[in-house]
Amino acid sequence: MKVNYLIICDGALRTAGKLNILGLFNIVNVRKFPTQQPFMALVAELNAEPGEHEFWFQFKGSSEEDLAPATPKGKFKVGDVGLGEVVAELRNFPLTKAGFLSVQLVIDGKVAGQRDLLIRKEGE
Repeated sequence: MKVNYLIICDGALRTAGKLNILGLFNIVNVRKFPTQQPFMALVAELNAEPGEHEFWFQFKGSSEEDLAPATPKGKFKVGDVGLGEVVAELRNFPLTKAGFLSVQLVIDGKVAGQRDLLIRKEGE
């Protein structure tokens, strides 16, 4: 399995067979902790064995501690060409402290890819 991209963004929607990804970001500035990110989407494209796969996202700190609850498990299908796509929408995502948050994509029980999100307190 190979993750081609893992993107954190404001939203993603499919129209006319195309995936539109809006507002890519990797830094969130906050005024105080704890707080919430009202909305964000996680988008991944990957090469995998054809068939149905289970996925979820988990959120880890630098010491591998859980910084937020994992997303509910979902399923996606990979076609004959071996290409699959995952989109997860998160509402009111909890942000509890400054630092790097590792967004990890788990496929069939194994971490397939990750992307860091920097949480920064304004003025620091």
